[in-house]
Amino acid sequence: MVITIWKYMKVYFERRILVGFIVAFAILALLGVYTYRYDRESRVTTLLVAHTNEVLYHIEQLNSTALRLEKELHEFALTGDTAFNSIYKKELLTAAHHAGMLAKLIDDNPAQLSGLDSVRLLGREKVGLIKKVIAAGTVSVAERRTLIPSEENTRISNLLAGVIARMKDREKILRQQHVEASREDESKAMTTFTLLQFASGILLILGFFAINFSFRKRMLAEQSLQEASAEVRDLYNNAPCGYHSLDHKGMITEMNNTGLQWLGYTREEIVNVKPFTELLTPQSQVVFQQEFPRFKVLGYVNNVEFDMIRKNGEIFPVIVNAAAMKNEKGQFIRSRSTVFDITERKKAEEKVKLLNNEMEAFTYSVSHDLRAPLRSIDGYARILKEDFGPGMDKEANRLMDVVMRNARRMGKLIDDMLDFSRVGRKDLSRNRIDVDIMVDSIRRELVDQEKGRDIRFDIQPLASVEADNNLMRQVWTNLISNALKYTSKNLLTEITIDSRHENGKVVYSIRDNGVGFDMKYANKLFGVFQRLHKIEEFDGTGVGLALVHRIISRHGGKIWAESEVNKGATFSFYIPAETNNVRHDKQISG
Repeated sequence: MVITIWKYMKVYFERRILVGFIVAFAILALLGVYTYRYDRESRVTTLLVAHTNEVLYHIEQLNSTALRLEKELHEFALTGDTAFNSIYKKELLTAAHHAGMLAKLIDDNPAQLSGLDSVRLLGREKVGLIKKVIAAGTVSVAERRTLIPSEENTRISNLLAGVIARMKDREKILRQQHVEASREDESKAMTTFTLLQFASGILLILGFFAINFSFRKRMLAEQSLQEASAEVRDLYNNAPCGYHSLDHKGMITEMNNTGLQWLGYTREEIVNVKPFTELLTPQSQVVFQQEFPRFKVLGYVNNVEFDMIRKNGEIFPVIVNAAAMKNEKGQFIRSRSTVFDITERKKAEEKVKLLNNEMEAFTYSVSHDLRAPLRSIDGYARILKEDFGPGMDKEANRLMDVVMRNARRMGKLIDDMLDFSRVGRKDLSRNRIDVDIMVDSIRRELVDQEKGRDIRFDIQPLASVEADNNLMRQVWTNLISNALKYTSKNLLTEITIDSRHENGKVVYSIRDNGVGFDMKYANKLFGVFQRLHKIEEFDGTGVGLALVHRIISRHGGKIWAESEVNKGATFSFYIPAETNNVRHDKQISG
């Protein structure tokens, strides 16, 4: 439950306040760290001082044991009291105990361990001397007494006292160092603690002012937000287009004033009362039932046309674009739909359609009226040449040839212009096209017209495409015939056709080894009646590439060319939304 509550809680802080809280928290954390460190170091220092005191205690006990043993040895030398044996053994045990404890306590101090080793060696020498004294007492009292003030006894006693004194001095110095370090740490801790407390106080004051400023700023922002929200609501309700929302069942859950005015309903009559389908004609209901489930899955829909019914029964056409709102689990919540009344556009389309029909009739009539005199000119010129050509001079025959050639060229120009005009008006009929088969059939047709030429085609596997079959045939016919035309002066014609993937598109290319062109004139290539070569060099009307460009553009694609003079040309184009279908390689020779 706590996790669920926290999941829906949102806390907002200005950056500087958040930084202030972070710094304050860091100071509190530092206070805790320093307090913990000081307490830990204080404990360590206390233990070290206690350890040193314990070492000093055992050193002092060794010294006391040595002094007592020396005293008892002197009394034994004078009196010969046999109780000395038990006293001597007891003191040896005491000395061994304290030496053992010392060894454990100073195992990390090499200097002290060295001193303890010296004490043990001297102690053994002392024990050896005591045994001599005891042995001498059984022989002679005088001999026993002479051993006590001997040089050996004096040397051992002095050396032992010196070693113990040095061990005590070292331990006292160590204790002093621990105490001074403890005082220094305490001083640093108190200074740091005071500074951090002071900083905490300053931050609390600054935090108070920052929070006050933030609350005031938030109040002003909320006021501005309310004003902006009112403006957005006004824009939503009075936009020039309709807005509405549908739930997962298609029920209208919101609609702006524009949509209500179009339909003639009040908000109470529509919102959460009517499903969207009640506002549609039967044909549009079928479209909605098909599109709405797909929309909920995809999350969007674009340019779907419906016929809506007003409250008074009138029908008007609309286009709907919508985006789906989904929750964190990806489940559909509601739509955000934008509706455009396209009544005027439909009227304009009807006018355009009517004009197109009129234009079609006009162009047919013009083409028919133009072709008739052209056929007459060509026909009578041909009759004159056939019947009277042998009797006319050379210049007259040449002029007759010019008349016939220009009549034919004019006929071809009329055909090209009609094709160019029709492409702009013709509805596209997209089908899956096997480009391999199409290109191969066009190649065969065109190569049959080029008798006596050495033509070699290299056609790579070509991806299939979704396009208008007739129009795409025009594209490939024009491109291949252009390649054949501009390589006609070569002894060997080489033409390569292929397709490739570039940036998610399939690009088709046709390359030739013809005369090419200067790229600075490339912008003229696809214009109507634009020619880069004289008609005396290469025949043509100047409409073919313009027609290709218009067809590719109608399909939403692009065409471009690359070339160098006398090094051939490459024409490339793509049509979007194609699906690739690569075939086996082909090497075709014309």
